[in-house]
Parts: sequence; structure tokens; C-alpha cells
Amino acid sequence: MTAKKNISADHVKKLRDQTGASVMDCKKALEKSGGDIEQGIEYLKKSGKEKAGKKAERATKEGVVAAYIHSNKKIGAMVEIRSETDFVAKNSEFQELAYDIAMHVAAMAPKFLSFGEVSEKDKKDYEGMVREELATQNKPADIVEKIVEGKVRKYFEELSLLEQNFVKNPDVTVGDMIKEKIAKIGENIQVERMERFEI
Repeated sequence: MTAKKNISADHVKKLRDQTGASVMDCKKALEKSGGDIEQGIEYLKKSGKEKAGKKAERATKEGVVAAYIHSNKKIGAMVEIRSETDFVAKNSEFQELAYDIAMHVAAMAPKFLSFGEVSEKDKKDYEGMVREELATQNKPADIVEKIVEGKVRKYFEELSLLEQNFVKNPDVTVGDMIKEKIAKIGENIQVERMERFEI
């Protein structure tokens, strides 16, 4: 109980300024972390991902289409980002997220929305190439299987929007960035479609 008494409004404000989480969530995070700001941030990230997971099944019937055109006018992208309500779709933070994702698509050229969307044919084709490479290395069969699985996953994750490191902050993936926004905004957010153009 002593940790609760030591948490000042200034402490809560400091955490809120750093994370954008609600006052109640910041207060709870500081209580759980004994008043430590860094641990409070970690607590909010963890609880945010849990909240995002619970919201993932909720229907997204509203949203925006955002576009990004690079300064050279030769590369551009459009994305359709969905939210649950029109209220959130009109929110400047949501629209900024959509623009950032369009910019990321223009910069990083993902081929798939997520690893889960990669077809079995594409995986098998790449797997065949990896197996050919490994055929000359005389490795045990179980090791080969682990290497193949790892290489296939890594290759397609690097081509998948939600698994790519976000271009403006490589410390987080695009998927994690979206989960953080879901936790903050309180609604499910989904990337529905993306298209990239290059001359």
C-alpha cells in the first residue's frame, strides 16, 4: 500500500506524457511498478498488447484511405486502415497512423500484409531453394528442418507489413505500433489493403 501513497499527480503526468496512456492506466502502472517510470512503461506496453489482443476480433466497419507520395514523385502508396467507429476514423492520431503506414509501405515495399497471408505455394517454392542450398552441407535432418523453417519465416516476415520494423522507429514492428495505438485509442484497428506504386 505504501507505493500507492508515494505516487504523485506529477509522477502520473510524467508517465502519461511519455506514453499517451490514460490517467487511470498510468496510475495503475506506477502502483504495479512501485513508482518506477521505466517499469511503468514496460507494464503499459505489456497490458496494451493484451488489450489489443482482446479487441482484435471486433468488427472494423469505419476507417480511412491514406496516401503518401515521396518527394521525387516516383514512389507512392495507398493504404486502407479500418477502425470500429467513425469517431476514431476522424481522430487525428488515427489519421496520422494511417499516413505513417502509407509512408512505410512506400519506403519498405512489403509484398504481404502479414506472414499469415503468404500462400503455401510461395512458402514451398522458397523452401525448395533453401533445401537446395543446404543439400551440400551434410547437416543432420533435424537441423536442416529447423534451418529451413527459420529461413522461410525470416524471409517472408521481412516482406510482410505487420512483421517489418517500422521505418520511423526500427525498435518496433508495424504490428506492434498498431497494437500500441489499439491500446491507447481503445478500438480495434486493422490494415485492410495496401498498394505501392513506383516509376
